[in-house]
Amino acid sequence: MEFLENITTSWIIIFILTGFIAGYIDSIAGGGGMIQVPVLLYSGIPPIFVLATNKMASLFGTLMATIKYYLSNKISLKVVSIAIIPCLLASYIGSELVMYVPDNIIQWAILISIPIALIFLLKKSKEFKEEKTELSKKNIVLATAPIGFYDGLLGPGTGTYMTISMKKFLHLDYIISTASTKPLNLATNIGSAIAFMMAGKVLWMIAIPMAISNMLGSYVGSHYAIKGGEAFIKKVLIFVLVFMLGANILKIIFT
Repeated sequence: MEFLENITTSWIIIFILTGFIAGYIDSIAGGGGMIQVPVLLYSGIPPIFVLATNKMASLFGTLMATIKYYLSNKISLKVVSIAIIPCLLASYIGSELVMYVPDNIIQWAILISIPIALIFLLKKSKEFKEEKTELSKKNIVLATAPIGFYDGLLGPGTGTYMTISMKKFLHLDYIISTASTKPLNLATNIGSAIAFMMAGKVLWMIAIPMAISNMLGSYVGSHYAIKGGEAFIKKVLIFVLVFMLGANILKIIFT
């Protein structure tokens, strides 16, 4: 792997800082991959190794966030237990389908999905709490499985969209929605991480320090999400969506 010769100590430090920021953002609103992937690509690492290394680092960050939210009793175990299998199946179907979709269509589909999410996020809704809302199996599956499908089909911003969907369609608090998204996102990511490892595509010299910093960022981010509540999480969600929109527009312009 000749490209590894260009990965200097300075790049490792940049990867560590990037991993922390991505973990922080991802634990609150999702979208950490939109931060890590461009930096890894810019360093000259081939795309397949970038995807594998990013997935491994993000996996550990999501695991940390899941543990932190679980210990704080913020995860809706009912939602997770009902949604996890449908999300896994939907993600698998999406991954199978995406192999037949042209890259330009995928790119535009991602771009269109972002402003739609912004509309849902900014639209005013009544204040509901989880304990005051009846969560039927049908509603839980309908609110989460399509996002699982999106995760397999497209991917970027899955955690963000899942949080918004749970808030808008299951009427959960943003903090409960954010927390419950993490174990679902963790489950849908494990399969691809295993596949990348078995294929030997994970760059461990980069993945390990990024995973550690991602976990630290995730720990700090989930702490502030729990402390800051709905107002804080909503602000970060808006920032992430606007960032994703801008990044995808620039990608289309310059490619």
